[in-house]
Amino acid sequence: MKAKPDPAAVMADLRVLESKLLRAFKTESNDPDAMQLRYSVALTAVANFLWRAGIDEEIAHKFVELASGVKEGSLPFLRPPKASGRTYDSQVIWNYRCYVIIGLECILRSGKMKLKEAARYIAKEYPVFNRLKRNPSHSLATSIISWRRYFNEGRGYEHLRACMDMFYRPCDSAKMFERANRALRAAAEETARAPL
Repeated sequence: MKAKPDPAAVMADLRVLESKLLRAFKTESNDPDAMQLRYSVALTAVANFLWRAGIDEEIAHKFVELASGVKEGSLPFLRPPKASGRTYDSQVIWNYRCYVIIGLECILRSGKMKLKEAARYIAKEYPVFNRLKRNPSHSLATSIISWRRYFNEGRGYEHLRACMDMFYRPCDSAKMFERANRALRAAAEETARAPL
């Protein structure tokens, strides 16, 4: 059970939250992009406050999901689906996929496997990543390769691509492969707990 936070710390965090909310809503604009950004920033600030205040982590996570949905337009009640009928994958899902790709890249950089073999290895060793697929009937290995292509093409999620690079510091083959498995194990544990 999480320890109760210090009331003085909660009050300090509340002042930080108030400041972030004031900044988020300081300017008035009817531009949809600006409004999405403001609400996304505000909801993320609320999530951080709830987490630091000792509120159930899943509740705080729901605010992060909502912030992602506002920013990405991936919640059906906020934005109608694209003409094809497919909705957008949320930033929350892409956060988890990012760590799968980190593991894949580390395996490739270790030189122990080629792309398809590495994707099949991950799919076999970490079947929990099936939860991250858009279409449950698709192959996990193929989906992993598709996620990698998405990141490599530079589409969206700049902050995720930036944090990925820190995992690729040069080292010998064995250490790089172990780094891959550490990242994949951690991602598997997080994915198993995630309220997706």
